[in-house]
Amino acid sequence: MIKITCSEDCENRVAISQKSFESNRNWHNIKDDSVKKRRIKHKSREQSGHFHVYFRGNSRQTVFYNDDDFIGFLIKCNIVSKQYNTNIAAFVLMDNHVHMHLITDELTPFMRAFLISFTRWYNTRKGLSDKLFKSPFSSARIYSKALIAENLLYIFSNPIKAGICKNPWEYKWSSYHFHNNSRKNPLQKFINIDTSIVNEIFPNKTVLDNAICAFSTDALISKGTNFPKTPDNQVLQYMNTILSGRNLFTLTNGELKILMIRLRKEKGATFRQIASFTHESYEEVRKLFWQNI
Repeated sequence: MIKITCSEDCENRVAISQKSFESNRNWHNIKDDSVKKRRIKHKSREQSGHFHVYFRGNSRQTVFYNDDDFIGFLIKCNIVSKQYNTNIAAFVLMDNHVHMHLITDELTPFMRAFLISFTRWYNTRKGLSDKLFKSPFSSARIYSKALIAENLLYIFSNPIKAGICKNPWEYKWSSYHFHNNSRKNPLQKFINIDTSIVNEIFPNKTVLDNAICAFSTDALISKGTNFPKTPDNQVLQYMNTILSGRNLFTLTNGELKILMIRLRKEKGATFRQIASFTHESYEEVRKLFWQNI
């Protein structure tokens, strides 16, 4: 199985090119020509076609803490996609990063306008001013029908590989719910998804679910672990329960250590989650648990 990667544009990267999509961006017209490899120097980011786009929170920090954060992202994405004639075929919003499958002729203008719009909205609501996402965003042009299918499975299986859920329908913030599903989809109020590609490659729910399951299983076996992870919003909610209305910044050093230990032992929080929510450095959190305090 070919592994999907989300590498950033860089100097001297090897670009794999195949027969490009026709101007109408219909992948049915792709012909399986021989693959040619060529080394490109100072190559600019490609702008037209199918793309796997990936970006993460600045310094790997959590971006989405609650439903309003997720919903705001989808609404802003939907608005800007119409302005730049960009179709969204798939997405998954994780706690601190995002994967999307886009069909566009204006990749950089769309992404720049979208990320600026969402960051301004986000920072205004939370009283922040720092950069929200690591720059620049990463993108990989997808040249074949086979890689389109694999990229879609990669996106849908992300929550499973992260240990958040066992089945794709259990994770709310994914475009999986737009496809071959008769149940009401609450996300359709916030964003429009181009379902044609997914529904044609995976013609019914059983085919799609089986493909995601097989893809996830292969990924977990190759990774060698399936350690369950508690989603960020659940860890944050548990921390607020422990605080019982107290301001985090009024805690003494001893109380803060107790809070971090409880988050780890009682909720299975990762070091990254504890550092993010308590505003302590990752190294200090790791040192705390290494010393068995």
